[in-house]
Amino acid sequence: MTTLSDNVEVKNKIKSELYQCILEMPYKKITVKMLVARLGMSRQNLYRYYVSKNEILLDMLDSTLETTYQIVELNLKEFESNVEMVVLNIQDMIGGKRELINDIMFASNEALVFSHLKSFVRRVVGRILREGDYTSIDHDYMDVVISQYTGSGFYLLKEWAQSSGDVSPEKLRKSMVVYIESLFQAVYDNAHR
Repeated sequence: MTTLSDNVEVKNKIKSELYQCILEMPYKKITVKMLVARLGMSRQNLYRYYVSKNEILLDMLDSTLETTYQIVELNLKEFESNVEMVVLNIQDMIGGKRELINDIMFASNEALVFSHLKSFVRRVVGRILREGDYTSIDHDYMDVVISQYTGSGFYLLKEWAQSSGDVSPEKLRKSMVVYIESLFQAVYDNAHR
């Protein structure tokens, strides 16, 4: 009998192997046949976990977003007063994943990636609002703010991922700090205690 932990272990192995392939070659050249050969499993077995290599990539995106959320959660008390520290932690986490992020941004359906990012931004904003004990919120306006900042974040990441070292870590950090601080301001402008 297959257990949930077995599924997680196998999925992590599949994601790890796809990531290794991405480091070695362009995503478009990676095939399911190649991936299963490297994993030593059959296509049928792979398809028990994922229906396509794009689904694996989106799962990798969700794992990265979850790790990013945990950074936000662990630093929530200091987040507002020390955005730069949180950004440094996030930058350290994504720093070596430029190729992966580039592949996520371009290999998958952009609308689907945007949807995953929007869920992440909504989750972060919701957590900030809960922490601040805000009671009066214009939910329609907040949805517009979340959509706008998801788009800004999407294009910020896309620009960074596409650049082949053209965007310095300092420029990325400054852009992320401005992005987060302006998101906070937009959220606070809409919320009242």
